[in-house]
Amino acid sequence: MSPPSPTAFSWEPLYLVLAALAGIAYVRAARREDVHPLRIAAFATGLFLVAAALNSPLETLAANYLLVMHLLQNVVIADWAPPLLVLGLTPAMRAAVARRGGRAFAALTRPRVALVTWLVGWYAIHFAGFYDTALENPWLLNVEHAILIAIGLLFWWPVIAGVPHALSSLAALGYLGAAFVGSSFLGLALTFSTTALYSFYEDVPRIWGLSPVRDQNYGGILMNAEQALVFLVAIGYFVARLLREEDAEAALR
Repeated sequence: MSPPSPTAFSWEPLYLVLAALAGIAYVRAARREDVHPLRIAAFATGLFLVAAALNSPLETLAANYLLVMHLLQNVVIADWAPPLLVLGLTPAMRAAVARRGGRAFAALTRPRVALVTWLVGWYAIHFAGFYDTALENPWLLNVEHAILIAIGLLFWWPVIAGVPHALSSLAALGYLGAAFVGSSFLGLALTFSTTALYSFYEDVPRIWGLSPVRDQNYGGILMNAEQALVFLVAIGYFVARLLREEDAEAALR
């Protein structure tokens, strides 16, 4: 059977339903307190990114044509949506999530655990054997997407939420720096590889004049560029916060 048109919409109702349920839960929680519009906008944008990345022509391109589009989809749901979702929660909402998560949530969101889980998950998801198998099995592709969203939320929780574990500005800088360096090797491998690593994309129809290797190289460039942007913005914030804290201490002295 021939693949759908590259511009055709693909639908994954599971993530539309999950986004809708998360939105309903957020609205119910927001009624109990005065939520700043920017928090609402951040949470809504995070939900939109998840739903749109998996229910649009991007899904069609990712699942049928181009690795670079699949990698774009992955970074949207793993690197962009999770911090926005956590930023959208008020302190009271974050505390409620931590309470309901109990000991398991407290253990998973310890910075060392969250960092290692994120790095291991990030590389495991992009292991060629798993990646190719997931692309051949829609249910496993859904599992892949769920893992990316979950590890993204776990990673950003200690940085943004601060409950039940809070990071100092200096610790946050170390955490983000380790993640940035540790995750960069995958993008570099894809950027400079001269052979196609994913057999699935060797057999799909070629579009936009991209060979499998060039498609892969562009995907690596995309991955490293977006992670550099995301992490440098976060690192810049904590550098500025650290400087403010040092200025405040100097003023007190």
